[in-house]
This record gives sequence, structure tokens and C-alpha cells, in this order.
Amino acid sequence: MILRKIRLEDFGLYAGSVEIDLVPRTVKRRQNPIVLIGGKNGAGKTTVLEAVRLALYGRRALGTRVGLSEYENHLRERINRDSTSARAAVELEFDYAEAGVVHRYRVRREWEVRGKAVAEDLSLEKDGSIVTAVPRDEWHMFLQELIPPGVSQLFFFDGEKIQQIASDDDNEQMADAVRSLLGIELVGRLRTDIALFIGRHEGSAGDGVASKVNDVVMQLNANAKRIDELNGEVAELMSFRDSQARAAERIRRRFVAEGGEEAMARNSIESERESVKKEISRGEHELKELANGLLPFAMAPKLIAGFKNALLAENSSSVAPSVAALRAAISSWKRNETPDREARWTDKHWSDLRRFVQQQARTPSGSKSATAFAGLGDGTAALARLNDIEGVVRPRAETLLRRLESLARRERELEKKLARADNAAAGAMLDELRLADQKLGTTEATLKTRQAELDLVRGQRVTMERERVRMLEEQSAAASASDRVDLAGRTAQVLADYEHRLLEHKLIQLKSEFVRCFGYLARKPGLIRDIRIDPVTFRTTLLDQDGNEVRKDALSAGEKQVYAIAMLWALARTSGRPLPMIIDTPLARLDSEHRANLMERYFPAASHQVIMLSTDTEVDAAQIERLLPSISHSYRLDYDPISRRTSVSRGYFEVPEAREDARALQQA
Repeated sequence: MILRKIRLEDFGLYAGSVEIDLVPRTVKRRQNPIVLIGGKNGAGKTTVLEAVRLALYGRRALGTRVGLSEYENHLRERINRDSTSARAAVELEFDYAEAGVVHRYRVRREWEVRGKAVAEDLSLEKDGSIVTAVPRDEWHMFLQELIPPGVSQLFFFDGEKIQQIASDDDNEQMADAVRSLLGIELVGRLRTDIALFIGRHEGSAGDGVASKVNDVVMQLNANAKRIDELNGEVAELMSFRDSQARAAERIRRRFVAEGGEEAMARNSIESERESVKKEISRGEHELKELANGLLPFAMAPKLIAGFKNALLAENSSSVAPSVAALRAAISSWKRNETPDREARWTDKHWSDLRRFVQQQARTPSGSKSATAFAGLGDGTAALARLNDIEGVVRPRAETLLRRLESLARRERELEKKLARADNAAAGAMLDELRLADQKLGTTEATLKTRQAELDLVRGQRVTMERERVRMLEEQSAAASASDRVDLAGRTAQVLADYEHRLLEHKLIQLKSEFVRCFGYLARKPGLIRDIRIDPVTFRTTLLDQDGNEVRKDALSAGEKQVYAIAMLWALARTSGRPLPMIIDTPLARLDSEHRANLMERYFPAASHQVIMLSTDTEVDAAQIERLLPSISHSYRLDYDPISRRTSVSRGYFEVPEAREDARALQQA
């Protein structure tokens, strides 16, 4: 098989029509298998791989459990955002050999948004003509039989698929793919058909075994149909659940924006408001006490300053004797005549003197401060209280005022929150939110029920499959009364033995190829000397040179990557199918030595056609030098954030290309 070209029309980041030629070129009589497509993260590399899968498998490209609505949403999202026609298409042209004759197929999948629905159209041509040998409604199945999806996963893969294989997370799909690749599934189907043939012709000679086989086959068919139905229901429910979760989240955001959080926390808001009110009351009480004391004096700073200065001056000057002391001194002077007097004073003189002193006491003159501060003693306590006005009372009052203003603002904020809480709680939005959460919970419960039922039906399928195999073996061993039945029975026995031996032979080949491929690619060639593969589950066990198990979780990240790539390579070599390989970003977790090994040993020999999708950091100039002898041609994907589209051009980043005879055709 050869992929010839892929055409993208308004698909993803590719606006307009973009066509990429994928046919490997022959240079100097040497086939160069690698087509290198480079682009930085987000430029649309994975979109190319997605387009190939989508063209071949449609809805199945997204997985076996994808519902129709989810698939339609995916198609709607993959239409280029700047497209004016609300339509997109992917087209793949490839060569496929049938019975030794190479035929050219062209498959085109186109879809268009029509209101809330998405209309999809599939066209399939063979050698330039519409395929008529297969009914149109069976084209999907024809393409899947041509290249089974399980097989394609081992040839069209990305870093995520490598990681799944490395961690054994996808063992069920791996087993199905391995059976298809190795041709074992076909033998099993043939054995089942022979068993049905025997059942129709042996009559009662088989002791009812054929009837039982027929019943089991019918049950298996019904079981498979039920599994498909449940897969569809689960996918629909998961899509519906996600839609409900997004709707509930939008309602919750609106609820929060309109005071919903306050409504849910009303008790705590009310408690905080009461606490703020108590603090305001305490602050106002303290401020009132200050106002009843010295605080009013702080309102007249100039007056207080003058009073302090006068008091300080009075305290610093010599204090005159009081009026009473002066009178006593005058009386003593009159009696004792000490000190001596030169004049002779009459009683009138003494009376005039006493009257003068008395008058001075009643009418203050130059010594006004002595009378004004008479009640303050020495004035020290008064000065201390005056100092408290500026040093203690005024700062405390200012602190209290600032605190009361802050508390008042907080009280207003809490009152607003309570008002919003009342609006939110009283409105219909709370009921809408509760209803959305209730619907989401109901859908979650239904989804869990369906998933549990799906697990149960799968378990029943395993049991019925074992019963089918047991009865087939019993029927194959039974003697047949009819020549045809006898021949069919012996054929069935031969097929059973052939299936067993074929599986054994293929697994031996697979193990040998894997050990060779792993040793060829790994940085430590002697790390893995053998491998065990379970013939039922296809789970692998790695062994070292002493026969001891090597746990996969003990391998480094790079060694796990090499393990997965080696397994894919070994499967491809064992199957013998000449399918092309598309590899998307396979080197993310590899060190330089492992990368060099893959560049030199794996990619040039992986297939006759290898399409590599890589970033400039994965395949850089140094890696290009290793790949150059095997590169047919290359493309570069560049995303323009202004026009929001990806363009395709020749070449690979800044590395010059010596050979470029392929072209990327692009139309507006």
C-alpha cells in the first residue's frame, strides 16, 4: 500500500484547499522512503495524521465508544473558524494491491453544518470509478476490512500510542490488532463457520453439540450487538454528562457573580457583622470618655501652648510671699522695730500700709499669673496633664477615629453582601443551580449503571467465548455419521491444531523479531535477551540474560519508548503486510543516543513509506544529517497567528534540502 496524497479543505488550521504529495521518490535508483513534515507545536502536524484516519474510518477514527452526537460535535469543531461555507472535507488517495494487482482508491469524506445537525457524505472511487461492487451503505465496513482500524493503530500512530504500549494500558486493543496482523482471527472465524456447517448437516449424530454451538454463536452475536449498543449509550451519556457539567458550571459562575457565595455563607457574614458592630461600640465608648476628659483641650492647641508657657514661666521665677504672710511680717516689724526704722510711723502710716497691701491682694496687677495659678500649687501636675493632651490623648483619639472609619467601611461592605445574599437566595438562580446539579447527578448515576452493565456484558462475552471454544473442541473430536460432516469435523480439528501451531509459530517469530529490534535500537543491547508473550492476553514479560524478569516500570522513560517502537516494528515485520507508517512526534522522551539509533536504524528501515511528523527540536540539523540519505522530500508547516491558518511549503525549517522535486499545492 502507498499513500499518494492527502487533501484538506477548510479542515482544522488549514484554510482553503491544501494538498500534500506523500509518494516517496527514487533518487539515483535508490528508494528514499521518508517523507518528513515539520512544524512547531500547534502548527497542525497531528491534524495530518487525524485527516488520514478520519478519511478511512470516519466515526471509528475517534474510538469504539464514541456516540453520534460526540462525533458530530467533533466534525463541527474541525471546520476552519474562518470558513464562510460551514463545511470541510478530507480526501485520501492511495494504491492497494489485491490478488497481485495494484488498484488506486480515492476516498473523500465531506461534511456541512445544517442548523443543529451535521450532514456527512462519503464517496469512494476505485481506479477512477465509483465503487459499485459494494453497496454505498457498506462502504464504511469495506474500508475497515481493507485496512482494519486495529491494524492501522500499529502503523499510523503518535507518541500517545507509543506511551500506551509502553505502559500496557491498551492491551485489549493490542491483542485484537495482533490477531488481525498475524492472520489468527481469520482462522478462528473459519472454525466457527465450519461448526455452523456441521450443525446444519449432522442431525442428531453430534448429541446436540452443534445445536449448542449454534445457540452460543447466536448469544455471542446478541452479546456483541448489546456491547455496541451499550458503547453507544455510554458515549452518549458521557457527552451528555460533559454538556450538563459545563451548563452547571456556567450557572454556578452566574450564581457566584450575583451573590451566591454570600448566600451560602450568610451565617458567617452575619457573625462578622455583629463582631464589627461590637468593636464600633467599644471604640465609640472610649472616644466619649476621652471627650469627657482632656480631649476638648486638644481642639485649642494655641491656647494650651500659651497656658503652658505662662505656667512654666511662673514656676521658674521666684515666688512672692502671700498676702497673709506679708501682713504678719508688717505686724512683727511694727512690734519689734526690727529692722530699724529711720522715720517715726504713726498708726495712720501702718494703717495706710496695711490698706495698700489689702488693695493689692484684691486687684491683681503685674503679678496676674500668681493669682491665676494659685489653685495649682507648684504647677507640676498641671504641666503633666497638659503634656498628656499632645502625647497621649490626641494620638489615641486619632487612632480611634481611623479604626472607627475602617470598621464603618467594613460594616457597609457586610451589609451589601447580606443584601446580595438575600437577592441570590430569594431568586430563581439558586433553584436553577440545584436543578442543574441534580440533573448532573442523575446522569452520572445512569452513566455508572450503564458502565457497570457494559462490564457485566463483556464478562459474559468472555464466558460464552470460552464455552464456544470448548464446544468447538468437543465437536471437532466427535465422530461424524456423514462423510461431509466427518470431513468438516476433521477440518475443524485440523484448523484448531493449525490455529494453535500458527499462533505458536507467529509468537516465536514475534519474540525473535522483538529481541532483535530492541537490541538493534536500545542503548544497552544486552538489557533484554528474551520475551514471553501470553497467547491469550498477549501481555508481555521481559527477561534479562539470566532469565530473570525485567519489570517495565524499572526501565527508563527512553527505554520504554524504545520497547514500544521495537514491538511495533516487530509486529510489522512479522505480519508481512506492506503498509506505510505515519509517525507523529515519536522522540519526545528519548535521549540523544536513543534518538540517534532510531534515526540511523529504525526510520529508514521501518517501511517502504515512512511519513514523519516532527518538531524542529525532535528532528534538528544533527538528526537531519543522519536521515538525509533516506529522505525523499520534506514539508514545513507554519502557523500564522494573525491570519489564524497554517501554510505548507517545501523544505524543513532552516535545514537546506539538496533534493526537492515534490510540491505542496495550496489554493486560497
